[in-house]
Amino acid sequence: MAAVLTALVVVLSACGDGSASPAPPGSTTSTTARATPPPTTASTTTPSSITTAAAPPVTPVQWAPCGDLQCGSVTVPLDDADPAGPTLQIAVARHPAEEPSARIGSLVINPGGPGGSGIDDLPEELSVLTPALLDRFDIVSFDPRGVDRSSPVTCPASGTPTPASESAPAPDPVPTTATARLALLRNDEAFAAQCEHASGEILPTVGTVDTARDLDRIRQALGDARLTFIGNSYGTLLGATYAELFPTHVRAMVLDSAIDPALTTLQYAGEQADSLESELSAFATWCTDTGCPWHPGADPTAALLGLIQASRGRPLPVAGGGSVGPAVLYRDLLTGLDSTSSWPSLAAALAGAAAGRGSLAAALAGSGSTGASSNQADAEQAIDCLDHPVDRTPASYPGLAARLARTAPVFGPLLAWSLMACAVWPALPTRTPAPARDPGAPPILVVGTTGDPVTPYLWSVDLARELTGGVLLTWEGRSHVAYFYSPCVRDAVQAYLVEGALPAPGTTCTD
Repeated sequence: MAAVLTALVVVLSACGDGSASPAPPGSTTSTTARATPPPTTASTTTPSSITTAAAPPVTPVQWAPCGDLQCGSVTVPLDDADPAGPTLQIAVARHPAEEPSARIGSLVINPGGPGGSGIDDLPEELSVLTPALLDRFDIVSFDPRGVDRSSPVTCPASGTPTPASESAPAPDPVPTTATARLALLRNDEAFAAQCEHASGEILPTVGTVDTARDLDRIRQALGDARLTFIGNSYGTLLGATYAELFPTHVRAMVLDSAIDPALTTLQYAGEQADSLESELSAFATWCTDTGCPWHPGADPTAALLGLIQASRGRPLPVAGGGSVGPAVLYRDLLTGLDSTSSWPSLAAALAGAAAGRGSLAAALAGSGSTGASSNQADAEQAIDCLDHPVDRTPASYPGLAARLARTAPVFGPLLAWSLMACAVWPALPTRTPAPARDPGAPPILVVGTTGDPVTPYLWSVDLARELTGGVLLTWEGRSHVAYFYSPCVRDAVQAYLVEGALPAPGTTCTD
């Protein structure tokens, strides 16, 4: 679900270790068993399966059983500007409406990411959707282009994370010396070259604009006259992009934990860093009030930066071999701050690190590496670089890191340096930041969380304002993606999607 704007720690796995440099929050390169069954042959494709044919007609999905779900695929052009050129297959899956006689249509869900597999995530979505939504809609999700079963972007040398005992030190994601800065740049360049070599044909076409066009073909292939959609986190950018391209094709749309498409990349990174810094402060206060095992003293920020600095000179040993350095500690912070339910694990990891032990930190860093797409780190990098234009001069990044550090001393430099990976990316951006536009669309429900650590509440406020009929629903909470935590939000979403009933302006959920 996470939408942290980072190639971030993603590229740190490119030419270094796996366990010491995990993918960013919500992303993984795990090969562990998934909750969903394997897709049918018809829904599986690789870059080499891209075919050249006439412009593909939109035909109904041919569903086939795959465990508890049904799976299929939708043919789309590789490049929308060349509809008669090469094509690829978008893998889709659905849970049919449980009361067919009362079926309204399909409800398509994008869980976030970017780079996340909607098919792998579908069981989690089914576990929280209200009974009325399960009764009245086919619940559908898909692997966006470049992800897992849909012509996945692959950067082979990044490989599968290796055991800690076999790992090599990862580049420091916040380099503090000229040597460390050069090492990070060389790693970014090597990762980009790996991706271009293995996935050069699809690499320029995996941006959110391309996926939004695919989403409209999915709508048609599902037989729906208009789209009913839930987008979480990054999925809100996909939804807003779809509403701009196809406003009259929208039936109903819920955008939860929104990204404001008007933000420049630097605004995005800076505001997200400030939000994460605020959440870190809240975590430190909680730690003090509850007597958690981490004891940072009167200045938690200084204590944390000191802990990270110490790990640069003396990496923390991990039981069974390997060690933990800055990359893992930063990953722990991003993973642990995503939800208040993760705060105890973060406190334990930091307490272990303060005592000179890295095992708990390594375990927390790897805890997000289950159940997501097989190539999430690679796909997230590719999509982010097409969606968010950056300064392509590597020499500018030390200054940017210093600038963001003024208000966010922990996360500002981390997010600033993460952008450098896109400065050397071989495919140029395909999306231009601009306020959302949806002329002719019906009202769209935007859900914002006041204490969201990943997508600041103001982004939801601004997106609702930009949309022609945007309606804001506020949840007073401290976790990312309100629908998963708030019964009040779930009730409001159900009323809107089933009956078309929107919450009154200014409605706030407090559960």
